Amino acid sequence: MKTIRLPAAFTLIELLVVIAIIAMLAGIAMPVYNMVMLQGRQIAALASGKQILVGLRAYANDHGDVFPAEKNAYDEPIVTSNDALRSLIPTYIDNEKVFTVASSKTGAAADNKMAEPAQMLARGENHWAFIAGLSQTSNSNWPLLVDHTDGAGYFTDREGQLGGTWKGKKAVMLNTDGSGAIVPMLGTGDKRYVPRFDDRTKNALQVSDYMGDGVKLLEPAN
Repeated sequence: MKTIRLPAAFTLIELLVVIAIIAMLAGIAMPVYNMVMLQGRQIAALASGKQILVGLRAYANDHGDVFPAEKNAYDEPIVTSNDALRSLIPTYIDNEKVFTVASSKTGAAADNKMAEPAQMLARGENHWAFIAGLSQTSNSNWPLLVDHTDGAGYFTDREGQLGGTWKGKKAVMLNTDGSGAIVPMLGTGDKRYVPRFDDRTKNALQVSDYMGDGVKLLEPAN
């Protein structure tokens, strides 16, 4: 009689060991994967910010070197960063989606409806905070465009909250001279901040402390 040999099977202990190894590898890989994805989104946001900055500098070239302030190109009072950045549409930027960041609390998506000023950068279509009152002759180290904050110039490590786009780790910041960078934040919890170029213990977005009168941080409409 012919003997039938069954294929060897894993024992319960062997299966448990394999599962434990897979779980351990997943635990190591997921944080790395999440970090890489976060960095990729930040790089994409920086690229968008640079497009906006090019538009702002082109606007300033046509308006005596001054960035949008007081009233925008549609004669609307500038109260929020949406109001200021609306000056760029459609002459300098013809795509609202440049102003969005997918994980943003204030500007995750835009509909690209731009037939009327009221449709341009409507509430929820702009991620960026803007420092009003500056010009192309302002200090080149001063920020002009930055991730939106909690409303007071600070960031939080709580994703989904105002100022929590990057979990309080880094901020995307563009300067008056056209440069931009992904800047590591300092501070803790809900008081994370972008360090000032001349004193890292101070918040670069407390603009009234060092930029003079008439300069203020404008947050997106939300």
